[in-house]
Amino acid sequence: MNEKTKLNETIYFYQRMLKECNDRQSFTYDLSAFLNAARSVLQYGRKEARNKTGGLCWYDNYVAKKTVLSFFRKKRNTNIHGEPVLPNQIINATLTARASVSVAVKDANGNMKYQSSTETPNTEVKLPPAQEPIEKPIRYFFSDWKGSEDIVTLCEKCIGELEDFVEDGTKQGFLLGH
Repeated sequence: MNEKTKLNETIYFYQRMLKECNDRQSFTYDLSAFLNAARSVLQYGRKEARNKTGGLCWYDNYVAKKTVLSFFRKKRNTNIHGEPVLPNQIINATLTARASVSVAVKDANGNMKYQSSTETPNTEVKLPPAQEPIEKPIRYFFSDWKGSEDIVTLCEKCIGELEDFVEDGTKQGFLLGH
C-alpha cells in the first residue's frame, strides 16, 4: 500500500543526486536517503505480501533474482547498521597547455645575430586519456560492485527494478498497488 509513496521518494532522491554530482557531500547524503527510501519500498512490500498465501515466497524469490535490488538492500543495511556508505569518486579533467620557444644566436663577442620566438596554440590534454567525449566530469562508484556501472546508473536500474516489483506484486495480488 505504501510502496508507491516510497518509490516516489526514491525517485526524488535520485533526482537530487543528479543535481548534486559536483558536491560530494551532498551527493553522499542524497545517496544515503535514496538507499533508505528504496529499502522501504521492499520492506513495505514484504510486510504487505506476508499476509497473503505465498506472499513471502514470492517476495523472497523476486528479490533474490534481482542483483541490483539485493545489492542495494545490503548497502542500505551497511549504511544504517555498519558504517556510512562513502562512494569512490572519479573526476575526469581536460587541461589546456601552451608552450613557447625562444632562440637567440650571439657571436663570440656576445652581440645578438639572430633572435626568434614562437608560441604553440592551446593544446588540450585529457587526463585520463579517453577515446570518447567526457559526458560526466564527476562519477561515483561502489568499490564492491562487480559490474562497471557507476552509482547513478545503478540507481536508475534500482528504480526500474522497484517499479517492476510493485507492478508484479500488484498483478500477483500480493500488493495493493495504491
